[in-house]
This record gives sequence, C-alpha cells and structure tokens, in this order.
Amino acid sequence: MSAAPEPATVTPEVRMAHEIARQFAGEPPEQAAQTIAAHLRKFWAPSMITAFRTEAAAGADLDPVVARAAELLR
Repeated sequence: MSAAPEPATVTPEVRMAHEIARQFAGEPPEQAAQTIAAHLRKFWAPSMITAFRTEAAAGADLDPVVARAAELLR
C-alpha cells in the first residue's frame, strides 16, 4: 500500500480512510477494501461517507485499496 497523501492536501475523511486502510494492509486488496467499506458503514456518520465519496469522485489522490472501498460504498 502506498503512503497516504500529504495531510495538508486532503480532507479529514480521506486521511482517516487511509489510516484505517493501514490496519488491513496485510489482507488481499479486495478483502481489505471490503473490510474498510464495512468499517466505514458501521462507524462513520452518513455525512462523513458522503464527504469521502465526493472526494473520491472528484479525483482525490487515493491509495487503490481506499479507492476501491469508496466504490463499494456506492
């Protein structure tokens, strides 16, 4: 998994998604993405998920596993 983008250039939701992804770096990518998406659904407010999905759709610099998690939230 690549490093998260510079903190000054990302929203809190994108930063947190990358932090969560680091916890699942040892899993196969698709499994990690599914686990991340499930975690976000369980613990994040709908407004946070919306903000994260909006950033992902706008082309935020996301790790591929984090980008896949964003796709799974649609």
